Amino acid sequence: MIKTLSKRLTAGDALVGWTVVGCVLLTSCVVLTLASSMFGYDYAVRDMPVFWLAGGLAGAGILYLALPPIICASRLIRAPALRQLLWIMLGMGVAMRLILFASEPALEDDYQRYLWDGAVTAHGLSPYAVSPEAAMKADPSLTALGQLGKESGPVLGRINHPELRTIYPPVAQGVFAFSHWLAPWDLNAWRTLLMLADIAAVGMLLLLLRSLGRSPLWAALYWWNPIVLKEVYNSAHMDALLPPLLLGALLLSLRNRPLAATASLTIAAGIKIWPVILLPLVWRKCLDQRRIFILCVGLAAVACALFAWPMVSAGLNQSSGIVAYADRWTTNSALSPLIVEASRWAVEALGADALRPGFVARAIIALMLASIVLWQCWRPAETARTEVDKWLIVAAAMFLLSPAQFPWYYLWIVPFLALRPVPGLLLLTATLPLYYSAFYFLSHDTYSVFKEGIVWLIWLPAWGVLIWEGRHWIAASVRPVSYVKNAEETS
Repeated sequence: MIKTLSKRLTAGDALVGWTVVGCVLLTSCVVLTLASSMFGYDYAVRDMPVFWLAGGLAGAGILYLALPPIICASRLIRAPALRQLLWIMLGMGVAMRLILFASEPALEDDYQRYLWDGAVTAHGLSPYAVSPEAAMKADPSLTALGQLGKESGPVLGRINHPELRTIYPPVAQGVFAFSHWLAPWDLNAWRTLLMLADIAAVGMLLLLLRSLGRSPLWAALYWWNPIVLKEVYNSAHMDALLPPLLLGALLLSLRNRPLAATASLTIAAGIKIWPVILLPLVWRKCLDQRRIFILCVGLAAVACALFAWPMVSAGLNQSSGIVAYADRWTTNSALSPLIVEASRWAVEALGADALRPGFVARAIIALMLASIVLWQCWRPAETARTEVDKWLIVAAAMFLLSPAQFPWYYLWIVPFLALRPVPGLLLLTATLPLYYSAFYFLSHDTYSVFKEGIVWLIWLPAWGVLIWEGRHWIAASVRPVSYVKNAEETS
């Protein structure tokens, strides 16, 4: 489909397309920055222009979908102009990011937890042992925790779910603490660290695109993605720390350096736990190298045990953020409620009243993920492109099957889409922003409208396109390797 559209475009059309998309996205960053004050703490959510935010982001996402055919058509542009276009694309992406530094986070406050956790860690305390609520109750004249709460200003009182201890693993805590060391309680100091990670990610993308023989302009699918811009530079979500480590691990794996790739993925798991499911893809390549394989598994096991220890030793009970998230967090998903309902029916049919449907649903999802990982590891990747496909399939499965599907989780897969632009997954750039309409319905006590209606507008188009496309991947996965190679050469 992308190639068909690109064949109708000339080099002049491609340049016009780049100009239009770039200028509109840049303008949208300016508008978001100017309008962001209307989402400040002085306003009630019901008085905020929620639909304008959701609609504006969705509109930017629809325009963004013009990029793949424009990038394909850019092959007609001569080499000197192509190099200039690359630098302009990168420069405009930097400009978009710097503009959003001046914005106030719209409908998101997770960064308050990061600032608090960073302060707690930097002062030698454990965010796994004490909740923000405990700090609110502590006497500032008697305890260091209470004094820290007093110094935090409005941060402590704005943390969501203050009764829960932190969910973020130790590597993330280290980055939070470094941000606090740079500038205590400063959102832009935190954004600066996110931008450094973001620049590292696009650098990794350019290296990977060159390794795959693809145009560096495909990096625009990450660098100009409206969800990346909103969730990293406006909302300041910590998921931006993952892409450079995930892409670095993929690059190292493609260069047959499994131990270094394992280290990169393990560090990523110290930021958010889920990247551990990518480790088998790395280890599959070194099964015939027993010593390397043992070293890789041992490194991951030791590192993950060290990361888990402070969380486990503090106690895994209902006040633990990790337990609460794993047990009951379900947001913005159309698929997960269906699995829960199917589990409830099965539990009732079997008379297994001791089993909770939510637990059964999560067990089913875990089994589905394990099956997908096993399927992708069953046969080794014969080419670099098939290896990229395997990584994308596993990461996308993690995102698509997760009971919680926040827009910022899309950062888990957007970097891979620059290497393998899958239309069904790219389509989510235009539909995921509808998530923000949930705040309107929540503030008007009509959340069922979102839960039973809007959520399907988010996911049905993407799932429909993915199912249509998936038949090709499934067919390729069961055909002889020689057929797959020939198919890739002609694509």
